[in-house]
Amino acid sequence: MRLFSVFLLGSTIVFTSQVNANNMNGFQCSFPISKGQQSIRKFTMISEVYRCLKYSDHKDLVIVNSEHQIVPFHISTPSQAVDVSIYKQEISFYQEPAASTYKTGDQIRRIAQLTGVASGSESDVQWVNKNSYYSSVIIEQNKTKGRLKSIIINYRTGADPVSSTVVVEASSDLQNWSTLLSPQNIFYLPGKHNNMQSNDLKFSSSSDEKYLRLAFLSNIDDFNTNIIGITGEYEVTKYIDSPMQWFNADSLRSLDEQGEWSMSLSDIRPVSRIRFTPASDIAYYQGSIFIKRYLDPVIDSDQHKTREDAKKKIKHLIKDAVQYPHAQSVSPWQHISIFAQYKIQTDNGSIKSSDIQLTPIQSKTWKFVFNQPRMADVSQLPGIEFGWQSPQVIFIAQGAGPFFLLAGNAELPQKAVFPSHLVAMDENLEVVDLLPEEKNNDINVLASSDETIDMKYDLKTILLWLTLFFGVGLMALMASQLARKIKSENK
Repeated sequence: MRLFSVFLLGSTIVFTSQVNANNMNGFQCSFPISKGQQSIRKFTMISEVYRCLKYSDHKDLVIVNSEHQIVPFHISTPSQAVDVSIYKQEISFYQEPAASTYKTGDQIRRIAQLTGVASGSESDVQWVNKNSYYSSVIIEQNKTKGRLKSIIINYRTGADPVSSTVVVEASSDLQNWSTLLSPQNIFYLPGKHNNMQSNDLKFSSSSDEKYLRLAFLSNIDDFNTNIIGITGEYEVTKYIDSPMQWFNADSLRSLDEQGEWSMSLSDIRPVSRIRFTPASDIAYYQGSIFIKRYLDPVIDSDQHKTREDAKKKIKHLIKDAVQYPHAQSVSPWQHISIFAQYKIQTDNGSIKSSDIQLTPIQSKTWKFVFNQPRMADVSQLPGIEFGWQSPQVIFIAQGAGPFFLLAGNAELPQKAVFPSHLVAMDENLEVVDLLPEEKNNDINVLASSDETIDMKYDLKTILLWLTLFFGVGLMALMASQLARKIKSENK
């Protein structure tokens, strides 16, 4: 029994090695990755990879080292780049009139209450005795490019120190005001050689209202008359799309229905943009886009389960057909978008519609239904281009190089998990290149040793079968001995 267990364990190890070897050698394409120095590297996917893939979402894609070991990797779609710039601009301001309605204790009390120091019952004279004076200026916001981040109040500094509490309010009509910036303290302190000041008001949020009011509660009267300038700091944010790659497909083919045309793609690149080039005598197209969802191949190990599921679905379909004989069959086409594409000629040139934007879709079969105009002639069809963004791939350069990207396998490989906290390092990683596919061998992961590897696993196959035959013979011998023993005891 011990001898049999040893052989059984050895058979399992050999069988596992054989399966792993077959998985590595079952890939359709091999793409070399250029050399690098850092432990974590990244490259941009090339379109040739998608001609090899059999599964969607890069399921049958791995990265290996020279010893056929799968290394951890992560695939991501390029996001928009954010470009933030800051600029400063002088702001025009206007002093509010020094009328009694703006100088009363009510106005002072309104600002003071926001600071939490007012009792609510002080008279005008009491506020003056406290050296608290109200004044304000109005800013008219012009249409500027960017968000107002801060305001710098430039003040004519004298011999005495000056301080003020400032509240910023917003209004669209100069009548109804809302608080935009809660009370902030600014001060101007004269010195023998230099002056010290804190006069920057920073905004956590911006307002689109046309007017801003800076309301001051200061230790001097008419604080606003000594303001010599107000500077605004603006932030401009631009979102830059990652480069889009475009490709043409086969010509449109007419379907049975008028105005419906189909088109086939050669691979399953993730399409996220579509654009039309109108025919010479057509200025406007309107209609819908459909696809046939790309289906991954069925893995052999799941075929039994798939058959059982299919039988259940067929039974349900038959049941539904009996109960609802007039029910319509399910269409193989999935609607994904409507479109309105145009190119209008004017005196100043032409106006063209923007591209059709899609959530990335992987499909080889597309259908375009033209409602305007209802197509009948091939000459009226537009030229159609598909746009896609090349994913970024990050991998850990573990083991000896060179490294290869393998793609296209009928059996899904088991992948190594990429640490999620390392994804954030994307901007500081070494950039390498994914090189064109090598055509010399079926799989060129380690071209110099392919022959040796195949021979080694052929010997293992022979050893596996010998072990199995030996095990069966041993079990037959044990059964024969047991039968003889039982027969002798019965006598």
